[in-house]
Amino acid sequence: MRSASGLNDAQTHFRVVRATKTSHVLQQKPWYVINPDQSKAASRWQILVAFCLLFVALATPVQVALLEPEVDWLFFVGLGVDVVFMIDLILQFFMAYPVTTAQGITWEVRSAKIRERYLKSWFPLDILSIMPFDVLTVALEAQELRELAVLKVIRALRLVKLLRLMKTSRSLQAMEVPLSIPYQQFALIRFVLILGFVCHGLACLWALTLTLEDSNSPRWIDLLAHDEPSSVQIYLAAFYFCSYTITSVGYGDISPQNNVERVFCIGILLFSGLAWAYIIGEVGAIVTDMTSEGQDFRRTMHHLNQMMKRQGLAHDLQCRLRRYFLQNRHQMVTLERQALMTKMSPQLQSAFCIAVNYRWLQKVTFLRKFFFYIRQQAQSGSYVAPYEACMADIAKCLKLGAFAQQETFDNVQVLYILSKGLVVLNSKLRSEGEVWGEDFVLEDTTLIRPVAGYAMTYIEVLSLTREDFMGVIERRRFSCPQLQRMVRRYCVRIAVYRGILAEAQRLKQIQIKLESDRLAQEESKDGLRNLASKMSPEETFSLMKMALPGSID
Repeated sequence: MRSASGLNDAQTHFRVVRATKTSHVLQQKPWYVINPDQSKAASRWQILVAFCLLFVALATPVQVALLEPEVDWLFFVGLGVDVVFMIDLILQFFMAYPVTTAQGITWEVRSAKIRERYLKSWFPLDILSIMPFDVLTVALEAQELRELAVLKVIRALRLVKLLRLMKTSRSLQAMEVPLSIPYQQFALIRFVLILGFVCHGLACLWALTLTLEDSNSPRWIDLLAHDEPSSVQIYLAAFYFCSYTITSVGYGDISPQNNVERVFCIGILLFSGLAWAYIIGEVGAIVTDMTSEGQDFRRTMHHLNQMMKRQGLAHDLQCRLRRYFLQNRHQMVTLERQALMTKMSPQLQSAFCIAVNYRWLQKVTFLRKFFFYIRQQAQSGSYVAPYEACMADIAKCLKLGAFAQQETFDNVQVLYILSKGLVVLNSKLRSEGEVWGEDFVLEDTTLIRPVAGYAMTYIEVLSLTREDFMGVIERRRFSCPQLQRMVRRYCVRIAVYRGILAEAQRLKQIQIKLESDRLAQEESKDGLRNLASKMSPEETFSLMKMALPGSID
């Protein structure tokens, strides 16, 4: 008894130490270090940075290529964007980052490591992108300096801000955590936006060639307008040229007119060819992936029709088969869910299985008690991962099945969960979420109450056999003995209860049989009396002597 008590104390102490150790690690993080995976403010800040990057991608090329430097609303918005980027640069020195270790992915919260990593990676790019080239350009923009080459170079340096776009993928990745993004549709929209941004950037680059050549030299804009065109007209013409160039249409009404424009046009053509080939390949792959389920289903239906034609099946049977496969098409959702679950970590599998199957499994008596036990242990600070893993193993054993309309089935040591359709169970109509066969854990099949099922519509069920369930309990008997005890108590209680009912039913049947035999004997005696009353004494005596030989002399 002393050793067992010591073991229990050691186990309890171990649990407390684990809980204390976890909180201790969290307390080691300095208060000023930001964990972007847990901070809502960090997620909102990433969204603000993403909008600033969008402004840089749209406005900066237009400012450099088409607009003269001046103090207007774009100038002040650009200053605000620079302020946001400067604040983001400072925040990067306090932003934790994930590190892959032998124990998995952890967050690096040591400020020295964070500073060292940032200074070696994004810091040079960020410090270059917040340089005030806009202010320098406006300060040097005097009428007598407009034609200096140095000023043109400084104006072009504002394009350095576009280097900030290299961090767009990191911002999008940070936004994916709190947002639910349909990736296939999002990928199509993304490539359409990429095509638009590429055309926008190339259009501004093509318009920039007008400022690099003397106005007296022939320029591509002269092919469209003899007067001095506005900035809007130049941009529309440049966007028109780049859009039909990158999509390989090539009308030819706009063409380079000098060597500078020819050099730029060669670069645009080479880049456009590569970009268009990449976009077509990616979009084709996305569309194929979006329709892969439909293609697989059409292939299945084609094989089904060919098989039924070769076998010469009756028309009614063919209709039943087609109806079943058409309704069974949505079964792929559950199969995909199970396939995704296998790619999760063990603890994520446990959390996912409990969240998805809790509504059904908590209708089973002993599993509902086990859920309550897990919740109690979690509230007390105990280590509940083995218990959750046990529930995950049970959920993994659930097998998906389907029955066509008007089919019948029964259960013997099988737990059923109705996930779709309507079913009649022992003359009672049931709908989605119904659970039956809870006594599947009983070893004696004579104590199991049979349930006859009739599919009113096409139904999909999740089933759990006794063999699979008991296998999980056997594997988890050391890490999770509480569930084994709960199931044993349930089996004993149900077996005793139903055994008593069965014995009472047997005794009742015996009593009914004895009573029927007694009534039959009385009816036989009454018949003999009635017959004897109609016979003479000699005939009565002879009849009684024949009926009871040896007893009458």
